[in-house]
Amino acid sequence: MVIVMKKLSFSSKLFLSIIALFLAFASCFLLYQARREKAFKIALLNRQLQDYNTALGDALQSMPLQEDSLAQYLRRHPLPALRLTIIDPRGYVLYDNCSKDYPYLSDHRDRKEIREALQDGSGYDLDRVSRTVEQEYFYSATYIPAQELIIRAALPYDDTLPKALKADSSFLWFAALLVLVLVVVLFRFTRKTSALLQQMQDRENLEMQRELTQNISHELKTPLSGIRAYLETLHEHPELPEETRRQFIDRSWALTRRITDLMEDLGTLDAAQRPIRRERLDLREIIGQVQEDSLGAFKEKQMLWECSLPETMPMTGDAKLLYGLFRNLTDNALRYAGEGSTVTLQAKKEGTFWQFSFADNGPGVPEDSLPHLYDRFFRTDKGRSREMGGTGLGLSIVREAVRLHGGTIRADNVPPHGLRHSFTLSA
Repeated sequence: MVIVMKKLSFSSKLFLSIIALFLAFASCFLLYQARREKAFKIALLNRQLQDYNTALGDALQSMPLQEDSLAQYLRRHPLPALRLTIIDPRGYVLYDNCSKDYPYLSDHRDRKEIREALQDGSGYDLDRVSRTVEQEYFYSATYIPAQELIIRAALPYDDTLPKALKADSSFLWFAALLVLVLVVVLFRFTRKTSALLQQMQDRENLEMQRELTQNISHELKTPLSGIRAYLETLHEHPELPEETRRQFIDRSWALTRRITDLMEDLGTLDAAQRPIRRERLDLREIIGQVQEDSLGAFKEKQMLWECSLPETMPMTGDAKLLYGLFRNLTDNALRYAGEGSTVTLQAKKEGTFWQFSFADNGPGVPEDSLPHLYDRFFRTDKGRSREMGGTGLGLSIVREAVRLHGGTIRADNVPPHGLRHSFTLSA
């Protein structure tokens, strides 16, 4: 089923999802309505038998409780296939028009309708098999306080009674027709909606590609121009001193490293768009590797790294992306937090998520830049950022890695100064 859904188009998935939800709702509504109508008809039938019982109770005030009198009453007030039973509060049967041996019938106090009649004044039982005549009946019992009697009227639960209690077929056919019409309407609606969404998605993708191409072109333009200028100078002026030539070569090499870093970051972002490779791992080991790889840079800038982590941090994820996540956060702090600053990493597990706080006590960023901090090629100070060697993609890689591991991330300034990244990762 999952494989089939993956092969379906977006419009088909949208249509099937809406139809499944709609049919589930329609089925629940029809079931509720059918039960409601059945309950209404049962209440109507019960009320009819209750009225019959009450009328007989009134009649018993002026006539004796004898077989002949009751038989005459039944002939004068006929109800097809009616079974009439009169019971005293102790459960003894005083009369039953369907059994000649009613004085010997068992105690009736355990019958549902009798218990309810003694407790509430009336009661019924829907389709219980009679122990006397071995047939299903609908029973309705009424307690008559004046005579201290329970009058019970019953109708056979044969083919006619269940049909009478069922919901009207006309209502079901109308509901089915309405569902069919709505399915057609929803199909056309989802086709148009998906086409519109696809157009919007195509325009958005085209705009993103255009913006990405422009950003890449812009980011490559400066280092390529610098490399070209240095090489042209070296080519056209072979008489330059060896020291100057060495400076130009070193600068050209640094610019090529910047281009290489940019290409690697773009490759990482492109890989993040594809399904990630998940495996069981210990996140603490990955963080430890990042610390070890960054140790030289921390010493060079006289920065401290304080960690508060559990002894083990098991989770399922992509080791390469997770390493890139913490490495880019670390590199970002190394570039912008400033010499002598402190980087703090804290983690704790809540439910099925690891929650992290990665903070530094550097200068922070302007408040209006916080919402855009994870955008591609976004820089709070473009000139200064390029001088420090950043590609502008590091925090975008962080956001994608967090997203692909089922989490969210946000940035905020820490009073009195500093920047904090708060994010979650699904364990």
